[in-house]
Amino acid sequence: MHQKRSEVWTIVSGIGEFALDGKIIKVKQGDVVKIPIGAKHGIKALTDLEFKEVQMGTELIEEDIIRLSMEWKDIETK
Repeated sequence: MHQKRSEVWTIVSGIGEFALDGKIIKVKQGDVVKIPIGAKHGIKALTDLEFKEVQMGTELIEEDIIRLSMEWKDIETK
């Protein structure tokens, strides 16, 4: 999650599962997902997965990353 930026991810190739605020959806080539400031999010590749990320905000720094979980199984159970 980020407190100072939003993001837009465009799936370039592959298939994955995308988590946003407690909901998980399948994503594939051509899908675009919008991540608002403060939203809990993550992605898991089901095949080789490539996506482009565009960040928008007041500070685009690594210190704005708040990691809530490092394991996908934790995301699935929450």
